[in-house]
Amino acid sequence: MRTHPAILVAVILVVFASTLQADQKPPSATNKLRDYIRFDTSTREGSEQALGFLRDHLHSEGISTQWIVSPEGVPSLYARIDALEESNESIVLLHHADVVAAGDGWAHGPFDADTSEGIVHGRGALDDKSLGIAHLEAFLAANRTLEKLTRNLILLVVTDEEEGGSQGSRWLLEAHPELFDGVVAVFGEGGINRVYGDQLAWWGIEIAQKRPLWLRITAKGRPGHGSTLNLHTAPHRLIRALDRLLERPLDFHGTPEVRLYFESIAPYETKGLQRLVANLDEILNLPHPETKMLPGIPNYFLDSIQINMLQAGKQPNVAPETATAWIDIRLLPDTDEKQFLEDVRSRLGKEVGVKVILEAPRVEASPVSGPGFECIAEVLSKQAPVVPAFIPGITDSRYFREHNLPAYGFSPFKLGGARLRGIHGIDEQIPIKEFEEGIATMLAVVQSCSEE
Repeated sequence: MRTHPAILVAVILVVFASTLQADQKPPSATNKLRDYIRFDTSTREGSEQALGFLRDHLHSEGISTQWIVSPEGVPSLYARIDALEESNESIVLLHHADVVAAGDGWAHGPFDADTSEGIVHGRGALDDKSLGIAHLEAFLAANRTLEKLTRNLILLVVTDEEEGGSQGSRWLLEAHPELFDGVVAVFGEGGINRVYGDQLAWWGIEIAQKRPLWLRITAKGRPGHGSTLNLHTAPHRLIRALDRLLERPLDFHGTPEVRLYFESIAPYETKGLQRLVANLDEILNLPHPETKMLPGIPNYFLDSIQINMLQAGKQPNVAPETATAWIDIRLLPDTDEKQFLEDVRSRLGKEVGVKVILEAPRVEASPVSGPGFECIAEVLSKQAPVVPAFIPGITDSRYFREHNLPAYGFSPFKLGGARLRGIHGIDEQIPIKEFEEGIATMLAVVQSCSEE
């Protein structure tokens, strides 16, 4: 049977239209994550390209954006959705596009975004691009149901968090405070969730964290030939100073924020941790409390000192004139930073110079009452208990807390400790199943918090 030409043309048009319509479907969240990872955002150029990628997705759905550049040329992306009925309250979805350098030894290319065995591999898969795509998906979903919004939503993407955030969140809050008028909650990174096997034990919403005190230590000495006995070279002076600092006695103490965290998780944790919490004051008064603590726990009760970078000389047979070390100090919330720095300077001695390159004042923890914490808890508690968490790391949340804006670290992903070791390490990855489930969780939380 011959087909009439007009019918054949109609069929071709229908098929073409169907194909075009299919091609126009928005990419899945997983594909967006893969595209996002492929930008090497350890560089300024890659960060700018990544912001452009996010901006294009926002513009494709009619959302206007602001591209804001700091005095040092660091870009941030800001977008806002206003509720149809005027609202004085806003919620910020904050993440950072920048990542640390990938280094060598990866099983999969760090910026290839390879997917194998149901996993997305790549730098930023955990820190912080998966959260960024979760925020983007929730933000776009809210824009599609604009009539339901009772609070305004802000999407903020910064690109210098890994460098300390001074040209991102900090500068934005100081230079453009009007962007954050009416903010009742900031949702960012830093959430801790306890997963045993496939079982979620509790959701941890970060409300407080340690404070950074980053130092650059510089020693100068007499340069010369490497074969000459010279006890006063720059490297020798630096090493002696650092050795004195590392001999500093460990000072254990429990702050209210840390106590609240451990008391909150104890009912859902092992007998060992429960005994620690029950006998905490007695243990902290021991000569060596760390001997009674599980690995990783002492860090919550100490001001930590970590020497992470050393630089001196270029040849083994030449004594250099200068040697430098970069020290990452993390202070507990109640530590007097001025006294601590004075003690550090005293131990290092007069042979070296000390320059502070990042510091943070003491701030109050974010409240566990109010629209931010409560609306997260209302959604998450249907799956597992929700606890206020303290982290020994730092995030940009501290800058918002300095401005009395409640900030919460919240991760929607149910990931165990083994997965999280990829953060700042090699072979960073996130399982697609947990990522997509986390997207759904983030959508539910943002919907609950913005439609109350």
